[in-house]
Amino acid sequence: MNLHLVVPDLLWIPRGTPQPAPQRAAQARAPLARPGALERLLARGRRAARAGTSLEAWLLERFGVGADGPAAPYSLVGEGGDPGEDWWLRADPVHVEVSRDSLWVADATLFDLTHTEAAGLVAALNAHFAPDIRFRAAQPDRWYASATRPSALATTPIAEARGRPVNEHLPHGADAARWNAVLNEAQMLLHAHPVNEAREARGAPTVNSVWFWGGGCYAAPARAPYACVWADDPLARGLAQSAGMRHAALPSAATALLAAAGASGVAAVVLDALRAPAAYGDAQAWTAALDALERDWFAPLLEALRDGRVGMITLHAPAAGRTLEAETTRQDLRYLWRRARPLEAYAR
Repeated sequence: MNLHLVVPDLLWIPRGTPQPAPQRAAQARAPLARPGALERLLARGRRAARAGTSLEAWLLERFGVGADGPAAPYSLVGEGGDPGEDWWLRADPVHVEVSRDSLWVADATLFDLTHTEAAGLVAALNAHFAPDIRFRAAQPDRWYASATRPSALATTPIAEARGRPVNEHLPHGADAARWNAVLNEAQMLLHAHPVNEAREARGAPTVNSVWFWGGGCYAAPARAPYACVWADDPLARGLAQSAGMRHAALPSAATALLAAAGASGVAAVVLDALRAPAAYGDAQAWTAALDALERDWFAPLLEALRDGRVGMITLHAPAAGRTLEAETTRQDLRYLWRRARPLEAYAR
């Protein structure tokens, strides 16, 4: 079995990243961890630098949809939904906060939202916008909006926009004015909703906006690049399902994956635990997440590569600045003169 590990924000360096999140203290820069197994995989393998990209664009490109393709309908498939022939957007619940002279967006990784709360908020949106636009909460923290006619709209994934100024990432394109008007109406509805009044009363961040992104209609992907995809990200699972590939939720550790995956085929594993800490400039949480990846994934997979249970490990580290790739085989591990370097060396 050959494994492709997709680890966005692996090469993130904390450099005074803004701290817009509600009720969140600024994090001091923490030293980057130096995980031995990861360092050896990077040092012994054949490395290449690619253009910077987001996880969403990387996945869509890999499956032949195109980096600017519609993430929303495939993500809905990954949630168990049927996109049909409608035009879909992700419409994720967010908290927009004023910070100094800017508006900042925080997603639901920073606050809890129950099924009941999400259902109440989505019902209010549908009562106002249906039948032209219909909202759906596939999960409390992942919402969708469908429209019967397509729009020309360029958007930013919430994972790329969170922790950053809102105005720099609002939808643009020929139909942007329409959807920004929808956004303004949605914000007014959400602001006065009893769910948000109750959240504000108990000191919880309100869901005072939605984030539109990934719009488009469903079409079967052009490629099926793997035998199986292991991921918690619904876009990755939805693309795999749409391409007729096996897919499964990410197990807790590599040992469980190796026990279940069998001996043949090429599998992709999406390890995205570093994304939210990097987006919010939380160096301490990012370092802790990297340490957990080293313990639960990189170290056991390096051992599996050594003893032949895995034939090759290809590491993909997509990021805004550049994407690093490293391909390592069992033979490569014997090249001891390829000395391991700290992770910071690859990041710089």
